[in-house]
Amino acid sequence: MTEGLFWLICNMTDSGVDWNGDWEIYHLFAKSDSISHKDAWVQIVQRGEKRFRQYEYNYYPRGRVVVRNGRATVFLNRHIVTDEVIAAVSQIFGLGIPKVHAEGGEHYKCHIDDTSFDVPNIVHPI
Repeated sequence: MTEGLFWLICNMTDSGVDWNGDWEIYHLFAKSDSISHKDAWVQIVQRGEKRFRQYEYNYYPRGRVVVRNGRATVFLNRHIVTDEVIAAVSQIFGLGIPKVHAEGGEHYKCHIDDTSFDVPNIVHPI
C-alpha cells in the first residue's frame, strides 16, 4: 500500500464527468502529509506535462490515498466515486479494499462543483 495524490483526467460538462469519454488516473506517490495537490501540480507542470499547463490544480476532480495503521482510505471528490475509479486507484496504489470518503466540501472542489449549495460529506464503503 502506497500513499499519494491523484487526479481524474477526463472530459467534463457543467453537469459532471462525461463517463462516455476516455479518462485516466494521473497520480503521484507521496506521503499523505508531505505535499498538497496545489504544490504537486506546480511540480508536474514544471517537469514538462504540457497538457496540464492551461489548468489550475483544482480543475480536474482529485483525491488522496492515506494509509494509517495498515488501513487505506481514499479521499476524493464526490463526482468520481464509481467502482471503476476506486478499482483503478486501488490498483495503482496497491490497495486491497479501501475505505472511501467522498468529499462534497471545499477541500476537493473542482471545476464541475456548483458552489451555490453545500453538499455533505458521504462515507461510501465498498
